[in-house]
Amino acid sequence: MSWGLVAGSIAFAVWIVIIVTSTSNAVNLADGLDGLAAGSSVFVIGSFVIINFWQFSQSCFRASLDLSVAYKCYEVRAPIDIAIIAAAIVGSLIGFLWWNTSPAKIFMGDTGSLAIGGALAALAILSQTELLLVVLAGLFVMLTGSVIVQRTYFKITHGKRIWRASPLHHHFEAKGWAEITVVVRFWIISGLFAAVGVGTFYLEWLSR
Repeated sequence: MSWGLVAGSIAFAVWIVIIVTSTSNAVNLADGLDGLAAGSSVFVIGSFVIINFWQFSQSCFRASLDLSVAYKCYEVRAPIDIAIIAAAIVGSLIGFLWWNTSPAKIFMGDTGSLAIGGALAALAILSQTELLLVVLAGLFVMLTGSVIVQRTYFKITHGKRIWRASPLHHHFEAKGWAEITVVVRFWIISGLFAAVGVGTFYLEWLSR
């Protein structure tokens, strides 16, 4: 076995750990208001249903692939299976939201939020869209960034804050926004990020 292969395998393993850890914690940070994490995740994971179905229709392993666009094909393994799994997760989240919207009767806790984050990471890795996940899950990136910036600024300025609270949804809650208002508006933001991500994915295919 060559050292290049060993180094590549180690680098890929580290890359997976970074993606899974960061995504899991990002979703966990979003789980601070009733329905926020679950509802936002519906848009992100729903995007993978669309993305993987498209990858299935343009798969390099599909016998019926249109030869005129064969050079644009995807080498993702079993994309339709990934799409089905993503759809199943979306369905379970919608069912969960029935009881998790404000005022929530059941809560996902760390077990649920970390699992959703892990599922997001797995979907991105399996569909080879790890970098696109930053756009698709833009809301989670934004919330995580607000925590990092707040804590860094707090330490540098010895006690000063940029926002009233972090993650960012607690800032708006502290400003007097109703919980349901914050949640629904953040759902809209998550949906917009997901739409931009899917659009970016399609534009990348067109530009090949």
